[in-house]
Amino acid sequence: MCVCVSVELRCYINPSTPCHTTPHCTISFAILTTIQTSFLFFLSHFLIMDKIHSHRQVAVIKHSLFDQGYLDEQFIQLEELQDDANPNFVEEIVTLYYRDSSRLISNLDHTLERNPLDFNKLDTIMHQFKGSSSSIGAKKVKAECTLFREYCRTRNGEGCRKSFQQMKKEYAILRKKLETYFQMARQAGPKETALRPK
Repeated sequence: MCVCVSVELRCYINPSTPCHTTPHCTISFAILTTIQTSFLFFLSHFLIMDKIHSHRQVAVIKHSLFDQGYLDEQFIQLEELQDDANPNFVEEIVTLYYRDSSRLISNLDHTLERNPLDFNKLDTIMHQFKGSSSSIGAKKVKAECTLFREYCRTRNGEGCRKSFQQMKKEYAILRKKLETYFQMARQAGPKETALRPK
């Protein structure tokens, strides 16, 4: 509700000028209230639109990760487990994945330097790494893990080395893309439900 109250203010251009010769300035509280309400409405609308835009950007990034084959359905299943009690659940899982998998990559690096190659050990380590990658839906990384294990089965050392380098490349690319995704998601704020890419 807006109550109109007119207040007359005598504005002296010059202190020596008699009061009766200076025009009266009337300020309406109704006008001030209307301006304030309009400003608050505009600000609220702007913030809502900005939030919607941010969520759309997050959705675009996520869709691109699926369209380009970096992620699969497992990632969506993880997001569906996320709720208000643990809004950063997926990010925490992915952070744990990268922390733990770095140890496995280091073990693979050292094992590949040995001569002759221990294909059974390489296969065992990569089996663990593939399982971890599958748990977050790292599709391209998982595909390289499968190829690496096939090379182990056929005792193809050169194939193992090439596949391992490609796997590390996909691993690093996904890490950078997910860091960007999670940063944008934090800025946009939580959403009610996880969106499945179409």
